[in-house]
Amino acid sequence: MNKFSNNQPEPSNWEEQLELLQGYTLELQSLAREMVTLLRAHNESNWEQVYSNFAQAIGNSKSNRQRLKAIDYIHSIYGGMGSWNDFYLLALGEAEKQRMSLGIAIYNLAKKTKTQILTGPEEPKRSLWEKLKGKLS
Repeated sequence: MNKFSNNQPEPSNWEEQLELLQGYTLELQSLAREMVTLLRAHNESNWEQVYSNFAQAIGNSKSNRQRLKAIDYIHSIYGGMGSWNDFYLLALGEAEKQRMSLGIAIYNLAKKTKTQILTGPEEPKRSLWEKLKGKLS
């Protein structure tokens, strides 16, 4: 599912980093939407909303801070009692296999994205005006 290989050259500047992160973001949003569709088909509205919120947050992210916030949100559902790891679709078989596959792909790509943000070229600082202008457009 994840079309980004580990053999890619590392970005050497912010423009290359941004292009890579935008690709990861689009793939995460696509995987999350696919999960939403699966969960909706099985009337799992609570988890559907979680993945819908993530798809929207990651898709609308314009900065590394916003990307990290969305990633931390989705990673927070893994672990603890009543977590995503404890959940399974009652329609076992292909639907559950797809849920597991999508969940793993989302988790791993989110982790890869977070690592890239933390270790790759830094996002340039923006002025207050640029931040405000970005929110208005």
